[in-house]
Amino acid sequence: MLNKHYGLIPATSLSNSELRKVIFEEVSEFVKAQHNGREEFDLNKASRTYRDIDMVYSGKPSAIKAQIGKEFNNNYVGRVKPFVNVKQVRLPNGKPKKTIKNRAAIYAIDESAIADE
Repeated sequence: MLNKHYGLIPATSLSNSELRKVIFEEVSEFVKAQHNGREEFDLNKASRTYRDIDMVYSGKPSAIKAQIGKEFNNNYVGRVKPFVNVKQVRLPNGKPKKTIKNRAAIYAIDESAIADE
């Protein structure tokens, strides 16, 4: 709040909770629009707002992207509609598949779960 007051953050910036809401709505729309299952995606691909978050704020690492990614994976993937059909992609050794560039988790829509609906 003080950062906004002193002009360190633009007045039009979203709070963390507003930011999460917008991102999860964008990811929801992305998931609903997918019709060919198994297309792999990460949050950068699924949400423009998430993609536009800077990784650094005031010369320090910004943890908000990591926090949102963990929240999505732990609280939404496979648990909450419309993410019930979304699964984290795993490598043959069982470890989560990650993007090369930013080590973000990769997800896919589970076709078998779609067929069950």
